[in-house]
Amino acid sequence: MDYALKERIGKPELFTGRKEELAYFLKWINDTKDEKSQSTAILARRKMGKTALLERLFNITFYKNDGVIPFYYEIKESDVWIVDFCQDFFLTFIYQYIAFKSRKINYLGRDKRNSLEEAKKAAIKEGLDYLSGVIENVAYSIRHDQVDMLWNTVREAPKTIAYSENEFIVQLIDEFQFMNAMIYWDKAKKNLAKNLAGGYLSTAESKIAPLLVSGSWVGWLMDELNNMLPARFRYKYLKTMPENEASELLFKYSRFFDVPVTEETAFSLVRITEGNAFYISAVIRSDYPDKDLTSIDGLTGTLEFETLDDQGLIKSSWMEYMAKAFPKINDKNAKNIVLHLSKHRDREWMRDELREALNLEMPAGDLEKKLNTLVKADIINKGSSYYCYRGVNDNIFDKVFRGVYDEEIRKFDARVIRNEYNEELKKEKKRYKRLLGKLNYQKGYHAEFLILNRLLYHAANSNELLKSVTRYLPDDFDFCQYSRVWKYHSSPEYAKVFSVDIFAPSVNSDDYSIIGEVKNREVKKFSIDEVKEFELKFAEIKKRENLERVVGFIFSRSGFTNEADEYCKEKGIACRDDERWLETGK
Repeated sequence: MDYALKERIGKPELFTGRKEELAYFLKWINDTKDEKSQSTAILARRKMGKTALLERLFNITFYKNDGVIPFYYEIKESDVWIVDFCQDFFLTFIYQYIAFKSRKINYLGRDKRNSLEEAKKAAIKEGLDYLSGVIENVAYSIRHDQVDMLWNTVREAPKTIAYSENEFIVQLIDEFQFMNAMIYWDKAKKNLAKNLAGGYLSTAESKIAPLLVSGSWVGWLMDELNNMLPARFRYKYLKTMPENEASELLFKYSRFFDVPVTEETAFSLVRITEGNAFYISAVIRSDYPDKDLTSIDGLTGTLEFETLDDQGLIKSSWMEYMAKAFPKINDKNAKNIVLHLSKHRDREWMRDELREALNLEMPAGDLEKKLNTLVKADIINKGSSYYCYRGVNDNIFDKVFRGVYDEEIRKFDARVIRNEYNEELKKEKKRYKRLLGKLNYQKGYHAEFLILNRLLYHAANSNELLKSVTRYLPDDFDFCQYSRVWKYHSSPEYAKVFSVDIFAPSVNSDDYSIIGEVKNREVKKFSIDEVKEFELKFAEIKKRENLERVVGFIFSRSGFTNEADEYCKEKGIACRDDERWLETGK
């Protein structure tokens, strides 16, 4: 797939998982063509992958070119005059629209400063003369200081154009909560436009240009939507990744950043982070001087550093939330509330229960304001009813918060956190060993990882051994250095979504690249129908990745049927069922 918008995740292949969310929102986008989609808000804390998801949805929709036009805009966390904001918002939309209609992605990188006239010229050049009117309206409003009209025009532009051209546009607006907090009516930035988002009261009901908004401050965003845009948005919570997706992400990042892990430490890290992609990434990329993720002790030290040290990415991220809350309510009572709810995060607490449990001597109204401020800052959660609250359901946040504030409330020793990590990792180690014994876990669930790891780090050094245990390789084949070794997923824009377990393009074009499938089954042998299915995927990937010298191979722990083996031999598909491929040594 060609990526029109440069994604902040970096290399596109680093985007991992989120299969359920991608499927849900791609259907939401497609349903726009039948005017069935309701404006929706994605809710999740920072670093959960909202921006990556929105950018990928933009790129897929842009690439599909299937009757829905995507518009992506991020509201920045910086003060801005409303005229500058409106112009930037509008020109971002216009240039994305022109890029989509002309299929020329260079328009996405245009300098938008003072370029309304340039945008008009571009629209006319691409045969989109009908854009001239709305561009001129915006320019007129700016010249004549008609700020209200300017905001109405740019806010309604996607819906207006979709209606006039009988089209469908999806609006992907990131960090929506900043609209009322960072934009000013006056150029001196003294008069905050604190009700700006309310303008979407009618706009958000559009079925031809619905909104998909996100916000990193869940409590803040929900407060804005509930108060200013009641019943206009459906809520969709972005959860932590399921274990299989979190494992795939961990192994992928391990290889990309060249930070080795073992099956045991990988299993333990996925479990202790509860599938949180940011925590996994932070540990892999940690600057801990003694980082060693091939041992439980090394993993413990890295987690402790990330949780308690000011240089830790995890601690730094949570400190942003705390910085939003405690300047407003910087007292021991507020911190004690967070500590108490975090410690007892398995249950909800009524407001009066908290007052009694913590001996809080304050009026009910003051306590309610304090609790709601903590909710808005995302360091406690609302419960199931208006007067119920609960701690953030996050094992690592609890440790970060105690590391920062527990000493102020009660005697605190940082070694307590290390001991807790030790105990938790011991439990995960026992769980891993049980799985290892019951299910042959190492050579089952992680067989893909073991083979990927071997190809990346050891295949060239084990060339003769691996060739000796692999059938039907080309005569001139040698295992070599690979530029990367991934699990390959086709993008969801294709009519049929598919994946293969191993994609290893060679560094040198004279060497063979590898496209492979791994089956971990104990009994069922690989069938000829499965080989033919793999053959189709192999051909598609070879074509899409423009590979000349490439070999397909299949590893099947339970072996192959006679028909499948003969077919592989005939077609030159390498076969292997020797478990020496799963050995971790060189």
